[in-house]
Amino acid sequence: MASVTTTQTALCLIPPDNVWEQIQSIRSIHDKAYPRWMPHINFIYPFTPECNFDNIKTQLEPILNRIKPFQIQFDQSSFHYFKQRGDECTYHLRPKNSTDVVELQKLIQNQLLNLIKNKRAFEAHLTLGQTTTSKISDVLIEMQAVWKTIEFTVDRVYMISRENHPENLFTIKNEILLLGQENETLPLAISNLTINPIKSPSINYLSIIAPNEFSSRFLHLFENTSFRPCKSIRIILAEYENGPIDSDLRSKLESTTKFTLDFEQNSIGYDQTTSRLFLKPINIESIRQLNIIDDNKYDGTLTLGEIHKNDFDKISDRFMKSCASNIYKFEIDRIHLMDLNGRFKFVFRLKI
Repeated sequence: MASVTTTQTALCLIPPDNVWEQIQSIRSIHDKAYPRWMPHINFIYPFTPECNFDNIKTQLEPILNRIKPFQIQFDQSSFHYFKQRGDECTYHLRPKNSTDVVELQKLIQNQLLNLIKNKRAFEAHLTLGQTTTSKISDVLIEMQAVWKTIEFTVDRVYMISRENHPENLFTIKNEILLLGQENETLPLAISNLTINPIKSPSINYLSIIAPNEFSSRFLHLFENTSFRPCKSIRIILAEYENGPIDSDLRSKLESTTKFTLDFEQNSIGYDQTTSRLFLKPINIESIRQLNIIDDNKYDGTLTLGEIHKNDFDKISDRFMKSCASNIYKFEIDRIHLMDLNGRFKFVFRLKI
């Protein structure tokens, strides 16, 4: 693979939107890169041109899919800085424990050695701003005094680009999931289909993917049963043929405000025809507002996996009891375009 790199792209970690508030309140005032970059920790920058993203994804996905998601925490001890030229310095957040993120970067780097131009040791950091060395102590003390600890799950890495962007801003172009899979298995081809037809490899799917932190809260309920989870716990909305991304579809989705799906005791269901275990959102109309769901083929339910019919009563009872003390919901802030094998082709970001 070509070793050409560009400052127009990066491979990075991006915190979820729900922890951005404190970070962005600092960056919007103090970080000269605030308009161009979202909050991020770079793994490789400069990175490969955007035209190579699909090849990079194909190379990294089988490896990163085996990595388990992990937690990152930024607390008051996370504030640090780098000295730059002259009296300048850049201050940032470092994870309280960097072991997992450093190991992830090392794994990625070992696969893409031809793209590594910076020979310095990797230090995981999220830039907050710039100041002078004479002021840095006061700046950090002031920020530490009001900082509230944030923690989030790292369950994917992102490929971002500002190539050809009219305002020269970085946007997400692709992502690779950390799934913790020891063995590569194909996802359920039927997902939330009511019928299991043979699919052409040229067909992609518009899908909602449940975040790892949502599914991890209840998958333990299925222990010691015949349950086989999907590679991606998802809601398929519609089919989409290979080809350029339709500009009208992109405009429609990216102008739709993000929303939350809620589930209750009676959400759990089972399809005996396909052995599919699923959850039905109680506010399924929130999905229909997207105006893309194909009601003739897909029913808006979240496919969890497959089970033997004899286990459904046991699993259903466990889930319903769990709902008495747990609230099951997750936020939808993006729609994924995926191929038959569960590989991401495009990500539509909903409006915040």
